[in-house]
Amino acid sequence: MKFVKVDDVFEIVQKLRPAEIKETKKTRRVIKEGGRALLYSGSNGTKVYIVRTDKICPGDFKVVLQPEGRKEFAPTHVRLFFDLYLKRISDEKHARAVFLAFERINHGDDINEVLDDVRGINFSMELDPPDVTVFYGSLLMAEQDWNYGSRGCKESKLDPPREFLMRFIRWIAQSEYGDIDKIITTAVRNRPAPKKYGISLFELWRS
Repeated sequence: MKFVKVDDVFEIVQKLRPAEIKETKKTRRVIKEGGRALLYSGSNGTKVYIVRTDKICPGDFKVVLQPEGRKEFAPTHVRLFFDLYLKRISDEKHARAVFLAFERINHGDDINEVLDDVRGINFSMELDPPDVTVFYGSLLMAEQDWNYGSRGCKESKLDPPREFLMRFIRWIAQSEYGDIDKIITTAVRNRPAPKKYGISLFELWRS
């Protein structure tokens, strides 16, 4: 199945082999991860996978990056935020296209079309090229919607739950040099971004 919109990932995950879980009244531990699927090969050769873990909620998954010739790893929200911040301070004009790419995906645009518009943009400072950043970021959005939406076992005060992540992305888009410390500290403490970042960048930058 082709991954076109955020919700498409849920059907893909359900077709993967479930993880082996040991669950008690207090803990839920992954004994063996489930199946995996390659969803994207980036412009720099980085491969983006999803791996079924069932860790937080049944049907949960994690995102895995495998840079060409290097060991794979699971990127965190903090990595995404720091990468977006580097892009912003190195080239604010081109960074706008990346931030708006996330808004477009959040509003239901075809992810493949969005990637076409950011692929090829270069930044002097970044962790991953824009197409990889946007693609795995969209999977992190899907992960939040799964665990904190109607399909998951957690509850979110935001609708859709991926809005929690989007507000941090908008915060970075509007940040000043040096704000990344406050942004990362807020994120790692699992606190929400300020409510003012609930305004879409489309609306903000159009005014």
